[in-house]
Amino acid sequence: MSKIFFRWHNFSVKFLNAVLQSSKTPAKYHPPVEYDEAAFVAPYLGNLCKFPDEHFVSNYREEIEEYFLSEPEHLENVAKTLEHQNYAGIRSKDEDALCKLKQCKLSQAVIMAYLDEMIRTGSEGEFQLKTSFYKPRTILLGDSHIQDVKLYYYQQEANIAMQEYFLEQNGRSGILVMPTGSGKTMTSIYFLLHELSSRGYEVVWLAHRHMLVEQAANVFYRLTPLVKDVAGDEIKSLTVTCVSGAHASAHALSKKDDIVVGSVQSLVRNLGYLTAPLKKKVIIVVDEAHHALAPSYRKIINAVRQKCPEAKLLGLTATPIRYTDMDTVSLLKLFEQKIIYSISLSKLIADGTLATPINLKRETNVEIETYIDKDELKKVLAKGDLTKQAVNKIAKINERNEVIIKEYLDNKEKYGKTIIFALNIIHCKVLADMFVKKGVKCDRIYFGMDDSVKDAIIERFRHNNHKDKEGNDDHIDVLINVNILSEGSDIPDIHTVFLTRPTNSDVLLMQMIGRGMRGEQCGGTKEVYIVDFCDKWASFTRWLNPSFLLEGEEGGTPGGTKKEPKKKNKVEEIPVSSIIDAMRAISYGDLGFKVHAAVLPVGWYNVYDKNDMPEKVLVFANQQEGYAAMKADTQALVAAEEQNGKLLLQKYFDGFGVMPTPQELEDIAELTATEKAFPEFQSFDERDDIDPSKLAMKYREETSLANIFKIQQDIHAIYNAHKTIIDSLYGNVESYQRRIFDFLLYPTGVTPMGSSIEEAETEFGLLSAEPFAEPLEILLDEVLAEQKDNLGDDFKRPTIGWTKKAYKTYFAQYVYLGDNIKMNCGLNSASVPREVLKYLIYHECLHQLIHSHGPKFRELERRFPNFNELDNYLDYQFPTFVKEESR
Repeated sequence: MSKIFFRWHNFSVKFLNAVLQSSKTPAKYHPPVEYDEAAFVAPYLGNLCKFPDEHFVSNYREEIEEYFLSEPEHLENVAKTLEHQNYAGIRSKDEDALCKLKQCKLSQAVIMAYLDEMIRTGSEGEFQLKTSFYKPRTILLGDSHIQDVKLYYYQQEANIAMQEYFLEQNGRSGILVMPTGSGKTMTSIYFLLHELSSRGYEVVWLAHRHMLVEQAANVFYRLTPLVKDVAGDEIKSLTVTCVSGAHASAHALSKKDDIVVGSVQSLVRNLGYLTAPLKKKVIIVVDEAHHALAPSYRKIINAVRQKCPEAKLLGLTATPIRYTDMDTVSLLKLFEQKIIYSISLSKLIADGTLATPINLKRETNVEIETYIDKDELKKVLAKGDLTKQAVNKIAKINERNEVIIKEYLDNKEKYGKTIIFALNIIHCKVLADMFVKKGVKCDRIYFGMDDSVKDAIIERFRHNNHKDKEGNDDHIDVLINVNILSEGSDIPDIHTVFLTRPTNSDVLLMQMIGRGMRGEQCGGTKEVYIVDFCDKWASFTRWLNPSFLLEGEEGGTPGGTKKEPKKKNKVEEIPVSSIIDAMRAISYGDLGFKVHAAVLPVGWYNVYDKNDMPEKVLVFANQQEGYAAMKADTQALVAAEEQNGKLLLQKYFDGFGVMPTPQELEDIAELTATEKAFPEFQSFDERDDIDPSKLAMKYREETSLANIFKIQQDIHAIYNAHKTIIDSLYGNVESYQRRIFDFLLYPTGVTPMGSSIEEAETEFGLLSAEPFAEPLEILLDEVLAEQKDNLGDDFKRPTIGWTKKAYKTYFAQYVYLGDNIKMNCGLNSASVPREVLKYLIYHECLHQLIHSHGPKFRELERRFPNFNELDNYLDYQFPTFVKEESR
């Protein structure tokens, strides 16, 4: 934070004078006279404090609230920050917002909200705090409340399934499968808090990007009062700690933690800090479970289970699983072959939870190569220009880009908010540049960008009415990315997905398509256009009703022969500047673009799968003739002794386009044989006629909401006319009516979470002005005696002493030339524990042996008793203290 270009003169002179004239400000910082211009007062405050921190907010809270937050803009921004966290019932539009703020405890949430607005003001909007989880946050459950947490029917089913498996059956490991857009994070966290945290379990949530850490932590934070439903008043508080490069360090972990949300990269390097303070009962959660086979994940899981052998393991994935794939068989072995709950895409598409996908296949007739090999690169570098071969490859990429841009421009109004998955970083940059030149509001993100820049671009894409700091419209219509938005991004109203990158990974394909699948029932869109430049639609339709093959069935077992990994040729990207220069010199004639008819789902059949579970088979327009022929042969299906899906496919579906799977046809045929009748076709047209959102809009326009009885009568009449489809989608008339009333009360149909969170007050202590009682030499003697085995027989005793002045940059330092340990005199207080000083002395002694903080150094350092608690004190407790003499 010290690098911020911060200006106190951006604040009102009343606020600056109030701080400087406060009784809490030492006299040496008082101006000789009271100035009436901020420019004259600001330097004095700069001498007191270069930029605000937690101590500043603690010392001058009264002045901040009276003279800074009295300005409406600052008050509204602070209130919005806290409102977003559902904190203490504060609302930005409330007239008494400032009064409520004054009554709040000075918690981490309040401090962060105040600091964020002050830093934004002082840096003129150039900088804002990235996260409120930069240190552990403790929620007081007794003062926190929650209501109206409504789960959809399938989320309730998932919670019941997890409760039965983990609690009633004492299951150890399993996977929850829910498509993107169906709320798997909300569903799982509801279960974890309501059923496990309430029973004393510590949650360790693993994610692979800091953005996913932040998203999960925010859901945990808002839902924490759920713990009280089961635990009552037995659990007084809950502490959430986030660990990643953008959050707290692993040193923040302690025995107080109830929820640990961490990036795998940060935790795997600090396993000792993670495992040492763990509680007896632990559940590990792997967000995006397909990552769990990676060595880093396995190391964390194994380390936790070594400390807590009974630790449970829950995997979350939006991606249907193929057990015929060797990696997936291994994944299931890790999760003990247990799918706790799964729901198919077809079900959620049918009931409107997910958007209806419309596939538009586009053939560019361009074979693309996005890399040049090492030999070719040498030629490029030696020549100082692109070779003919490189130019030809670039021309093909550029030719394909022209097709992609033309497709968007020709359908701009229809496609709306569009996300494009690019081939690689070069393709991403070039394509974005071409879109912008065509006047499209477009930007791009990719791995390696500065996180703050990347997050700001995503926010401009997420919010359709986004304004820049001058109040100008700067939202984005098209966002091009390279895998960044394939997982965990919550942008519900994406209307179109462009698939411009080839992939052999069904996992990646489903993640890309899933970005646009949030349906109207969940605040998304009714339809999503999947514009496919790579002919991958068949992979998507294969996963509408995935088959789960367990170990030992088709596809082999984890103990089978391993495939040798393919050797990858080392490749280099062509410099983007060279590509852009080459593009300007290339022109085209006929692009040879081929447009295929849209692939539209038109309805579904209700069937039962081979496990007798209700399922839906989506029907696409080109399949209707085949199903009509099947229905005409109902008697033959009833009389058949055995149903063979492959033969049914050959007999009834001999055209082109999307085909049903053999399993889907067998399910329909089996139901026909059982019921002696072909299942009734449920059309999307009829579904739209009974759509709860449309009926709610009609009732708002035509009927007084006070006339509940008339609305209920009408709903029952609609139910009687459409009983089969309503029961299929909503279960019964009560659930259907409840869904209509959701839309009557809330236009998006999404019930806002009625929670009010209160945090514990942040404690700021005083360091005693009395110096540490013992000479440092005595502590050094103890360290040398106790750590002799770690330091070795050849270790030479260094000299040791306190620095003459206090420093903020380091606690201690070993000086090689003088063989001397310098201890920061800021620690020279009777309040500082002996073991903390001994730990620092030991750390500096190790530098006599090893200069850097490499793996060997860390391994020796962590042999010191309770190293994790001592690091926690130095990094997260000591900074909250102020020496008495400085007051």
